[in-house]
Amino acid sequence: MKPMKTKLLFIVSILVLAVSISACGTSPAQGNNQQIRNLNINGNGSKDISPDIAYVNVGVHTEAKTVQASVIQNNTNAQKVMTALSDLGVKGEDLRTSNFSIYSIQKYDNETGELLGTFYAVDNNIIVTVRDLSKLGTLLDSAVKAGANNINNVQFDVADHSAALEEARAEALSNAIQQANEMADAAGIKLGDIQTIYYYDYVPSPAQPVYMDYGKGGGGDMQASRAEVPINPGQLTITASVSIVYALK
Repeated sequence: MKPMKTKLLFIVSILVLAVSISACGTSPAQGNNQQIRNLNINGNGSKDISPDIAYVNVGVHTEAKTVQASVIQNNTNAQKVMTALSDLGVKGEDLRTSNFSIYSIQKYDNETGELLGTFYAVDNNIIVTVRDLSKLGTLLDSAVKAGANNINNVQFDVADHSAALEEARAEALSNAIQQANEMADAAGIKLGDIQTIYYYDYVPSPAQPVYMDYGKGGGGDMQASRAEVPINPGQLTITASVSIVYALK
């Protein structure tokens, strides 16, 4: 029985020693429990630019007693419109069909209300990219004279946003750094190294369209009214924001 008692005391001694060592050590959680002081600053920048390109929705609407007659008439007028635009320097890749539809309509006599029968309407819409805004008025005039009778809207845009984006980002970064220095001076602290930088930019889609008051079936009156409508492209605003996280000394 004595050897067994000695062995038991030895095992207990080892356990006590292990517990003592564990208690004297520092856990990883305790070692990493140091607070890191940061300063998060947001800066903003923007750049106004004048549009240098426009997208015009030019449509040809025709109506006839048969589908074939309406399609033939529409194709003829649409081809005249594209030829007129081409003659003014619009390239083929800047003419894109956006819609072609055929549908039936019931027509009535305006005075008696009598049903005149079923007619077939054809709509052919073309998106025209205008790269020389000084020709925009002339292009619209020529399109109408050639057979376009449904001009929906004009949207203005900028062909290349890269330079404006660069300026907006630089302004946002400078704004964030200036704010950080001002905050540090006011609080009596010193800025350490930059930990992270995030930036966001916003390039607007083509500017809100300028809706043209052109209805289906327009004629000479539509041409005269268009000439009286001034078209001002205005400006587009490109914005950027920068978020910087500084460590504090």
